[in-house]
Amino acid sequence: MKWRNLGFVAAVFLALGAYVYLYEIKGEKKREEASEKEKKLFQFEQKDIAALTIKLGSDEFVLQKDKENWKLVKPIEGRADKSTVDSVAIDLASAKIDRVIEEPNIDWKKYGLAPPAVKLSAKLNDGKAYDLDLGEKDFTDSSVFARISGQNKALVLPSSLLTSTSKKLLDFRDKTVLEFQRDQIKEMTVASKEKEYRFEKSVDDWSIKTPFQARGDRTEINSIVSDLEFAKVEEFVDSPGSNLKVYGLDKPEVRVDLLLGDSRARKTLLVGKKIDNFYYAKDDSRVPVFKIKEDLYKKLSLDPQKIRDKKVVRFERSDVSRIEVKSQDKLFAFYKGTDDKWKASKPEAQKDKPIIEYKIFWPLEDLEGKELIDNANLKDPKYGFGQPSAEIKLIDKNKKVTEIVLGKLDKEQLYVKTNVAPTIYKVDKKVLDDLNFKIEDLLEKK
Repeated sequence: MKWRNLGFVAAVFLALGAYVYLYEIKGEKKREEASEKEKKLFQFEQKDIAALTIKLGSDEFVLQKDKENWKLVKPIEGRADKSTVDSVAIDLASAKIDRVIEEPNIDWKKYGLAPPAVKLSAKLNDGKAYDLDLGEKDFTDSSVFARISGQNKALVLPSSLLTSTSKKLLDFRDKTVLEFQRDQIKEMTVASKEKEYRFEKSVDDWSIKTPFQARGDRTEINSIVSDLEFAKVEEFVDSPGSNLKVYGLDKPEVRVDLLLGDSRARKTLLVGKKIDNFYYAKDDSRVPVFKIKEDLYKKLSLDPQKIRDKKVVRFERSDVSRIEVKSQDKLFAFYKGTDDKWKASKPEAQKDKPIIEYKIFWPLEDLEGKELIDNANLKDPKYGFGQPSAEIKLIDKNKKVTEIVLGKLDKEQLYVKTNVAPTIYKVDKKVLDDLNFKIEDLLEKK
């Protein structure tokens, strides 16, 4: 009997637990979801919207979804600014009703709805259409009065919907100066009336091919690419016509050509005459003429010293297997052992002793030209390469040898050349002190 009573009590507790879970917990969640759904202005999602029409006074903008992007259909045809139109679509699809105002003989003027400030229409993928009028903001400035077409009540909605729709034509137009994917760039040419520079990209590195051959400064050239990628139109020229001479685009001040992907598809930007603090410009594949900031023009006016890699040599420590340094009649040689530890091979007295790795690499990794000299006669005695002050050899795992030769001093700087390129670098003379090794300072302390 006692066990039967205990079983009954347990059953009651289980039933109560199930009730609490199903009604109070799970049921509460469902009730909250239903309540939130009821508050939504319209029962559709952003992804369901196929087209938007926005009327502000005499202006009308018609926008259509184009896969993941948007296009303008009216008042002109062209690409639309994705973030601006997405903002409208998101605000409309997510709008929630804060309050409903139902009054007999409602005075629509009182709410700025006769006439409305904005008339917004959305057409969905299934063909259904929804119309909404937006009026004035309320006293909090965080809400706006609205009306669904055909309904005799005013709604209070988030004012973000009024903000995102109250735009000008320029806001809705795609303002990308030149559309491209930077990881697709294989070549870039920047040509002015004075000179043409051609760059080639290999993985993350840039090389200059014309008007001279040299390694490109990765940071500087990537900065140019970034400025092109993120450049925005400041103003479009109305009805530019076909006479590009008016804007200086028939013989542009600057022409940028990007070759993209394996097919080498071309993207071209033309930069023409200056007007006030702007320049006329044009994507050669599109009709519009527009204005760009003077800053972009200045960025494209290349300085040959800035676009060049100032590092005398570039290498990865992991690729180097041997280093030889001859300085002031002293010869040092180091190698990487099978245990990946660096050791001395010369002088003989210190052979196979472990050394402090960074002390031999830092002077070479930090070797940077303060000035670069091209087309020089490397045999000219003023550079001192016939009687070098120091010589370094880097041998990689594939037995490839990179040679660095240090010549004469010129005041506080030292002439340096390599076997990689015909360029002469003027580097800080302190490298002579850095390479004047004392073997006891290089050895690892026990």
